[in-house]
Amino acid sequence: MAREEAIFRIGGAAGDGVQSAGQIMGKTLSRSGLHVVTYLYYQDIIRGGQSWYQIRGSANEIKSQGDGLDILIALNKDALTRHTNPKINEGGASPLQGVAIFDKGISGYEAVDGVTYCAMPLAEIAAKYGSNKLMKNTVALGAAAAASGLSFDVMSDVIADTFEGKGDVIKQNQDAAKEGYDYFSQHFKKLEITLKTSNRKRMLMGGGDAVGLGAVMGGLKFYAGYPMTPASSALHFLASHASKYGVFVKLPEDEIAAINMAIGGNYAGLRSMTGSSGGGFSLMVEALGMAGMMEVPLVIYESQRSGPSTGLPTKTEQGDLNLVLGASQGDFPRIVLSPRNVEEMFYMTAEALNLAEKYQTPVILMSDLYLSENYATVNDLDLKFKIDHGERAKDNTEDFKRYLDTPTGISPRAIPGQAGLVHNEDSDEHNEYGDVVSDAVTDPRDRIRAMNKRMRKMETYIKSMTPTPTYKLDGAEYAIVQWGSTQGVVEEVVDALKEKGHKVGAIEINRPFPMNPDIGKLLEGRKKVIVVEGNYTGQFNRLLKSEFLVKTELITKYDGENFYPSALAGEIESVIKR
Repeated sequence: MAREEAIFRIGGAAGDGVQSAGQIMGKTLSRSGLHVVTYLYYQDIIRGGQSWYQIRGSANEIKSQGDGLDILIALNKDALTRHTNPKINEGGASPLQGVAIFDKGISGYEAVDGVTYCAMPLAEIAAKYGSNKLMKNTVALGAAAAASGLSFDVMSDVIADTFEGKGDVIKQNQDAAKEGYDYFSQHFKKLEITLKTSNRKRMLMGGGDAVGLGAVMGGLKFYAGYPMTPASSALHFLASHASKYGVFVKLPEDEIAAINMAIGGNYAGLRSMTGSSGGGFSLMVEALGMAGMMEVPLVIYESQRSGPSTGLPTKTEQGDLNLVLGASQGDFPRIVLSPRNVEEMFYMTAEALNLAEKYQTPVILMSDLYLSENYATVNDLDLKFKIDHGERAKDNTEDFKRYLDTPTGISPRAIPGQAGLVHNEDSDEHNEYGDVVSDAVTDPRDRIRAMNKRMRKMETYIKSMTPTPTYKLDGAEYAIVQWGSTQGVVEEVVDALKEKGHKVGAIEINRPFPMNPDIGKLLEGRKKVIVVEGNYTGQFNRLLKSEFLVKTELITKYDGENFYPSALAGEIESVIKR
């Protein structure tokens, strides 16, 4: 039977246009009515090295980058060798078992069984339509569309949108792609793939774009951020759409300035946030504690990459949970969110802005490179969102206490300039009025009251938490626990293991701190609890065990790449059988 999905991979050196070509193919698939998940693998260099962009398309719902490879576009000999030779494990990706499209000028490669080598005059065709050498990518994209049976008209429309405003470049690329499409059709056979396309155009969205758009929907007015991969994708989106959405975007001199600007904006009543990866977040921790002490709303978008230090700057990992939970000295309330997919990044970013104002505390939105920099089709987004500014003090409140001790721990908040609400806010400990109590006299009762009040917010928040998501957990003897971006691959593994007769299900954590008490009930009665996460030490596993005193089996991955379904399924099956 012909397969009903296709996995494309475009490989080449940095600077070869790998990513732009991959995005054109991804949009072609999504505008053909297919579900799409992409995966970007690239190096920390401007030119050279080896990068690749993988695009998986299917009429059925897909949740990860998948296994296998059907169509390879090799932009150099290195890419052709790497992605066809099963002895070379590039990022854990499976080697090609299908069609390799490459320029006929590439020679001296060792042919591998199972691969159909399609040498084409890519450069010659590209030269007919312009002097840009990267146009050979467009020729190859046309050939890949023919190899998979995609409509050229859809790809032609995507090319027009991609090069909008560039005059003759649109027609040149369309003609080059069409000749590539026709050349492949005349000289090679289409793969035995049946892509059930339709006229429905699905929305293809990147993780960083989802954060930016979700922030806009959540009422963001000020974003301060210093560029750092992989959080920069959200910064790029906001900067390029700032005028359209009425958001002021500031690139300060460093992350310390960025977080202090965001705190200042929120203190003034302007919905503000900042973002960075682990290295930049490390610089923010002192100011994070100030926001906690002063009870100023603050959202930080923290997108993880491999560490420590600069580590693997362009590779993914889930290694910052300990950092986020312990950032800054002392005890103060914080909320940590970890979206599971691109769509959830959109909604949870907006929610984070509400939570920060409602509870007057830092909210950290955790992602990682895998989720932040890759694209996936999403359902129609609900753009109706109710903005909640939390408890606001009324003008001329008699005997105003900024830090009034309340049953919820949330005090009425004053915005500078409100009539009759003069008060002090300080990074030192303070009484209900905001007066510093740590200078001349420290009254232990003031400290106890202030700490109890602040920490009580977490009790209030826990009571309002939505139920922890699960996947096919009913009747499961084996519970797979994941958090954040591993949702998709874990769900595909659950489906595969169920087909083999294993009674498995998943518990999906998108709110790792504070922990929802309902997780304890979800863990009860399981033969084994298997935790899957992308770091060396099992940081979430430790948190889960300490909170619920549960025995677990741990599966980790820390090579800079995301889990692959077949490999993870094998590891989990081994745990089940032993």
